[in-house]
Amino acid sequence: MKVVKTLKHTITSHHHMLDATLHVYQEALLFLITVIQEQFIALESLSTQAVVTAVERLTHRTRHNPNPFYAAFDQRFYKFPSYFRRSAIAEAFGIVKSHHSRFQLWQAEQQHAQQEGKRFSKKPPKLQAQHQAFPCLYKGNMFVRTSDRAAKIKVFHQGDWVWLPITFKGQDLFKRNVWSMKECSPTLVRKGKRYALHIAYEGDVPLIWG
Repeated sequence: MKVVKTLKHTITSHHHMLDATLHVYQEALLFLITVIQEQFIALESLSTQAVVTAVERLTHRTRHNPNPFYAAFDQRFYKFPSYFRRSAIAEAFGIVKSHHSRFQLWQAEQQHAQQEGKRFSKKPPKLQAQHQAFPCLYKGNMFVRTSDRAAKIKVFHQGDWVWLPITFKGQDLFKRNVWSMKECSPTLVRKGKRYALHIAYEGDVPLIWG
Protein backbone atom coordinates (compact mmCIF):
# COMPACT_ATOMS: atom_id res chain seq x y z
CA MET A 1 0.00 0.00 0.00
CA LYS A 2 1.33 3.43 -0.98
CA VAL A 3 1.87 5.76 1.99
CA VAL A 4 2.68 9.47 1.98
CA LYS A 5 3.81 11.34 5.09
CA THR A 6 4.57 15.05 5.19
CA LEU A 7 7.03 16.53 7.67
CA LYS A 8 7.30 20.23 8.46
CA HIS A 9 10.77 21.76 8.69
CA THR A 10 10.60 25.31 10.06
CA ILE A 11 13.04 27.63 8.29
CA THR A 12 15.30 29.39 10.80
CA SER A 13 17.02 31.96 8.57
CA HIS A 14 16.28 34.66 5.96
CA HIS A 15 12.51 34.83 6.53
CA HIS A 16 12.35 38.41 5.24
CA MET A 17 13.91 37.33 1.92
CA LEU A 18 11.19 34.78 1.16
CA ASP A 19 8.20 37.15 0.97
CA ALA A 20 9.00 38.32 -2.57
CA THR A 21 9.21 34.73 -3.86
CA LEU A 22 5.80 33.83 -2.48
CA HIS A 23 4.30 37.09 -3.74
CA VAL A 24 5.58 36.75 -7.31
CA TYR A 25 4.44 33.10 -7.47
CA GLN A 26 0.92 34.03 -6.36
CA GLU A 27 0.83 36.95 -8.83
CA ALA A 28 1.88 34.61 -11.65
CA LEU A 29 -0.81 32.15 -10.56
CA LEU A 30 -3.41 34.94 -10.76
CA PHE A 31 -2.27 35.81 -14.30
CA LEU A 32 -2.44 32.16 -15.38
CA ILE A 33 -5.90 31.66 -13.86
CA THR A 34 -7.11 34.51 -16.08
CA VAL A 35 -5.47 32.98 -19.17
CA ILE A 36 -6.94 29.53 -18.55
CA GLN A 37 -10.39 30.93 -17.81
CA GLU A 38 -10.32 32.82 -21.12
CA GLN A 39 -9.16 29.71 -23.02
CA PHE A 40 -11.07 27.11 -21.02
CA ILE A 41 -13.31 25.86 -23.85
CA ALA A 42 -10.20 24.84 -25.79
CA LEU A 43 -8.41 23.43 -22.74
CA GLU A 44 -11.04 21.68 -20.62
CA SER A 45 -10.84 18.28 -22.34
CA LEU A 46 -7.03 18.11 -22.21
CA SER A 47 -4.87 16.35 -19.64
CA THR A 48 -3.02 18.52 -17.14
CA GLN A 49 0.28 17.87 -18.93
CA ALA A 50 -1.23 18.88 -22.26
CA VAL A 51 -2.65 22.05 -20.68
CA VAL A 52 0.79 22.93 -19.29
CA THR A 53 2.28 22.61 -22.78
CA ALA A 54 -0.53 24.61 -24.40
CA VAL A 55 -0.48 27.43 -21.85
CA GLU A 56 3.31 27.66 -21.97
CA ARG A 57 2.99 28.23 -25.71
CA LEU A 58 0.39 30.95 -25.07
CA THR A 59 2.50 32.77 -22.48
CA HIS A 60 6.22 32.01 -22.86
CA ARG A 61 8.48 33.31 -25.63
CA THR A 62 11.08 30.95 -27.08
CA ARG A 63 13.11 30.78 -30.28
CA HIS A 64 10.46 28.52 -31.81
CA ASN A 65 7.59 30.51 -30.27
CA PRO A 66 8.61 34.17 -30.72
CA ASN A 67 5.16 35.78 -30.42
CA PRO A 68 3.06 34.21 -27.65
CA PHE A 69 -0.53 35.46 -27.44
CA TYR A 70 -0.07 36.53 -23.80
CA ALA A 71 3.39 38.08 -24.20
CA ALA A 72 2.79 40.20 -21.09
CA PHE A 73 3.54 37.17 -18.91
CA ASP A 74 7.27 37.12 -19.74
CA GLN A 75 7.42 40.91 -19.51
CA ARG A 76 5.84 40.95 -16.07
CA PHE A 77 7.51 37.81 -14.71
CA TYR A 78 11.01 38.18 -16.12
CA LYS A 79 13.20 35.06 -15.84
CA PHE A 80 10.38 33.22 -14.06
CA PRO A 81 11.78 29.69 -13.50
CA SER A 82 10.32 27.10 -15.85
CA TYR A 83 9.55 24.69 -13.01
CA PHE A 84 7.61 27.41 -11.16
CA ARG A 85 5.76 28.32 -14.35
CA ARG A 86 4.70 24.73 -15.06
CA SER A 87 3.67 24.17 -11.45
CA ALA A 88 1.61 27.38 -11.48
CA ILE A 89 -0.08 26.44 -14.77
CA ALA A 90 -1.08 23.03 -13.40
CA GLU A 91 -2.38 24.61 -10.19
CA ALA A 92 -4.28 27.32 -12.10
CA PHE A 93 -5.90 24.69 -14.33
CA GLY A 94 -7.07 22.77 -11.27
CA ILE A 95 -8.56 25.94 -9.77
CA VAL A 96 -10.42 26.90 -12.96
CA LYS A 97 -11.61 23.34 -13.60
CA SER A 98 -12.95 23.10 -10.04
CA HIS A 99 -14.79 26.40 -10.51
CA HIS A 100 -16.48 25.15 -13.68
CA SER A 101 -17.53 21.94 -11.92
CA ARG A 102 -19.13 24.00 -9.13
CA PHE A 103 -20.84 26.24 -11.70
CA GLN A 104 -22.29 23.23 -13.55
CA LEU A 105 -23.60 21.87 -10.25
CA TRP A 106 -25.22 25.26 -9.53
CA GLN A 107 -26.85 25.23 -12.99
CA ALA A 108 -28.23 21.74 -12.35
CA GLU A 109 -29.65 22.83 -8.98
CA GLN A 110 -31.21 25.90 -10.58
CA GLN A 111 -32.79 23.84 -13.36
CA HIS A 112 -34.13 21.29 -10.88
CA ALA A 113 -35.73 24.04 -8.78
CA GLN A 114 -37.31 25.64 -11.85
CA GLN A 115 -38.73 22.30 -12.99
CA GLU A 116 -40.40 21.87 -9.60
CA GLY A 117 -41.65 25.45 -9.61
CA LYS A 118 -39.56 26.37 -6.59
CA ARG A 119 -37.86 29.69 -5.94
CA PHE A 120 -34.09 29.49 -6.43
CA SER A 121 -32.10 32.27 -4.77
CA LYS A 122 -28.69 30.65 -4.49
CA LYS A 123 -26.06 32.82 -6.16
CA PRO A 124 -23.74 31.31 -8.78
CA PRO A 125 -20.20 30.52 -7.65
CA LYS A 126 -17.52 33.03 -8.60
CA LEU A 127 -14.03 32.23 -9.78
CA GLN A 128 -11.72 33.27 -6.98
CA ALA A 129 -8.59 34.77 -8.49
CA GLN A 130 -6.62 35.28 -5.26
CA HIS A 131 -5.35 32.09 -3.66
CA GLN A 132 -3.04 31.28 -0.77
CA ALA A 133 -0.99 29.00 -2.97
CA PHE A 134 2.50 27.83 -2.06
CA PRO A 135 5.22 26.95 -4.59
CA CYS A 136 6.94 23.61 -4.90
CA LEU A 137 10.75 23.87 -4.86
CA TYR A 138 11.77 21.13 -7.28
CA LYS A 139 14.83 19.19 -6.16
CA GLY A 140 17.92 19.98 -8.17
CA ASN A 141 16.41 22.97 -9.95
CA MET A 142 14.98 24.99 -7.05
CA PHE A 143 16.17 23.10 -3.96
CA VAL A 144 19.54 21.53 -3.17
CA ARG A 145 20.01 20.01 0.27
CA THR A 146 23.49 20.69 1.65
CA SER A 147 23.07 18.96 5.03
CA ASP A 148 20.39 17.54 7.32
CA ARG A 149 19.42 21.07 8.34
CA ALA A 150 20.58 23.27 5.47
CA ALA A 151 19.90 23.78 1.79
CA LYS A 152 20.11 26.22 -1.10
CA ILE A 153 16.82 27.37 -2.60
CA LYS A 154 16.01 29.53 -5.63
CA VAL A 155 14.32 32.77 -4.55
CA PHE A 156 13.22 36.03 -6.14
CA HIS A 157 15.43 38.79 -4.74
CA GLN A 158 15.89 42.36 -5.98
CA GLY A 159 14.35 41.60 -9.36
CA ASP A 160 16.32 38.43 -10.10
CA TRP A 161 16.27 34.73 -9.27
CA VAL A 162 19.20 33.76 -7.06
CA TRP A 163 20.33 30.88 -4.87
CA LEU A 164 19.83 31.52 -1.16
CA PRO A 165 21.40 29.35 1.56
CA ILE A 166 18.93 28.61 4.35
CA THR A 167 18.84 26.63 7.57
CA PHE A 168 15.84 24.79 8.97
CA LYS A 169 14.84 22.61 11.89
CA GLY A 170 15.57 18.95 11.40
CA GLN A 171 13.31 15.97 11.96
CA ASP A 172 14.15 12.54 13.32
CA LEU A 173 13.42 10.47 10.22
CA PHE A 174 13.77 7.20 12.15
CA LYS A 175 11.37 8.34 14.85
CA ARG A 176 8.89 9.54 12.23
CA ASN A 177 9.33 6.23 10.38
CA VAL A 178 10.19 7.76 7.01
CA TRP A 179 13.93 7.06 6.85
CA SER A 180 13.49 4.40 4.14
CA MET A 181 10.97 6.40 2.08
CA LYS A 182 11.57 8.54 -0.98
CA GLU A 183 11.99 12.24 -0.16
CA CYS A 184 9.92 14.43 -2.52
CA SER A 185 10.45 18.04 -3.52
CA PRO A 186 9.54 20.45 -0.69
CA THR A 187 6.80 23.07 -0.71
CA LEU A 188 7.56 26.54 0.64
CA VAL A 189 4.75 27.35 3.09
CA ARG A 190 4.12 30.51 5.11
CA LYS A 191 2.13 30.55 8.33
CA GLY A 192 1.89 33.98 9.89
CA LYS A 193 5.32 35.53 9.51
CA ARG A 194 7.20 32.24 9.56
CA TYR A 195 8.15 29.94 6.71
CA ALA A 196 8.64 26.20 6.58
CA LEU A 197 9.53 23.49 4.12
CA HIS A 198 6.83 20.84 3.92
CA ILE A 199 8.51 17.70 2.63
CA ALA A 200 6.50 14.64 1.64
CA TYR A 201 7.95 11.15 1.95
CA GLU A 202 6.55 8.35 -0.19
CA GLY A 203 6.86 4.64 0.42
CA ASP A 204 5.18 1.26 0.22
CA VAL A 205 3.88 -0.41 3.35
CA PRO A 206 2.86 -4.09 3.18
CA LEU A 207 -0.75 -4.85 4.07
CA ILE A 208 -1.21 -7.03 7.14
CA TRP A 209 -4.16 -9.37 6.85
CA GLY A 210 -5.88 -10.42 10.02
